[in-house]
Amino acid sequence: MRVRMLAVGICGTDLSLASGSRTPPELPWRLGHEGIGEVIEVGRGAEEWAIGDRVALEPNITCGRCEYCLRGVTSACVSRLSAGVLTQPGFLAEVVDHPSGFCHRVPAGIPVERAVCAEPLTVAASAIRRTELQGGEDVLIIGAGAQGLLAILVFVDLGYRPWVSEPDEARLRLAVELGARAFVPSAGPAPQVVIDAAGVSKGLAAVVDQLSPFAKVTIVGEDQDRLGASSFDIVQRQLSIRGSFIYEHPNDMATAVAMLNELPSEGIVGPGLSLNDLPEFFARRRASRPGVKQWVDLQA
Repeated sequence: MRVRMLAVGICGTDLSLASGSRTPPELPWRLGHEGIGEVIEVGRGAEEWAIGDRVALEPNITCGRCEYCLRGVTSACVSRLSAGVLTQPGFLAEVVDHPSGFCHRVPAGIPVERAVCAEPLTVAASAIRRTELQGGEDVLIIGAGAQGLLAILVFVDLGYRPWVSEPDEARLRLAVELGARAFVPSAGPAPQVVIDAAGVSKGLAAVVDQLSPFAKVTIVGEDQDRLGASSFDIVQRQLSIRGSFIYEHPNDMATAVAMLNELPSEGIVGPGLSLNDLPEFFARRRASRPGVKQWVDLQA
């Protein structure tokens, strides 16, 4: 299916590829794996689509045939293609061709600055799903970057009022505005559920001795540092720790896109960048501009 791109989100992976701290498959390389577009051409076998449909593109294209795909855990697909990151050029283009089975119709009336959060929202919502909530737990989110803030939105929608641990005052204020509470280790509760959206060792290390026995820790953020919890902490508190990598096709992204009807994810994004803004943005890596989540407005 041929899609005219409308917007592409930027995440830490893009910054790492642009800076050279992560090696792209080849050079030159086209970034962008968080894409929103509009169908301009429908191919054979995609009759359920119409020209003009707005779509969120699922960048991880799985084979559907390997052991893991057949088990329903497509995140571990041995032949997974990854647009913009691992195997093929990304979505920062005027037009891209993408398999119709990996396109998700964006609900009518959703503004593009909300829709552009569809893919990272899928990552956050999948981590929460995999945590297997029982209901009523005290929840702690480590880190109020884009993943942490999107996790807050999901938890609030589920009826929780999560706690958040975040050293940056501006991000902490935004997290509170979205419905979280600031976590003070010496005064807060003993969380039974933790979503580590920071992925840095000092994040978990700062709170591990405050966790409830048998707490479940799901790690979403990635870093090369070693885990901040010692084996002593893990054993003594009998913690359950799991990693959550991307999501499962097709249900996780379909579910997240439907959630856009209710979740005001535009509250975490800055104003759209133009393509001309990108060289300076990537050179600075973290521009001092509004919003935690940055994106490219291809309509600008």
